[in-house]
Amino acid sequence: MALQLVLNRVIVFAPDLDGARRFFADVLGLRLVRDEGGPLTFEGSNFALTVFECEGGTVTDTYSQRAGVSVSFLVPSLEEAMSELSGKGVRFLHASPKAGPVGRYVAFVDPFGTVFELVEE
Repeated sequence: MALQLVLNRVIVFAPDLDGARRFFADVLGLRLVRDEGGPLTFEGSNFALTVFECEGGTVTDTYSQRAGVSVSFLVPSLEEAMSELSGKGVRFLHASPKAGPVGRYVAFVDPFGTVFELVEE
């Protein structure tokens, strides 16, 4: 029997759970489903995202040049998503979408330096 992997959840570490709650719920629009004084769990479209508290932020300047993981969210229009999120104070690492091997994309960071990407296929 071949190994079958199914994505269970995305795990994020942040030094401020109150800030993470505001960012992932209010800014990105994920639904908060667990908030019991420990990790926060949000639901998106067919995925869960859990935020654990940690001690410090991360460095974003070299995110694509060092080993690591980047989570991407599929959107119908990068320009519309960028406009909406920019209006909510989200900091993008690119001024405009870039062409990539898996579609057009743009990277942004959460308040703690974790890099995420929006992708338009």
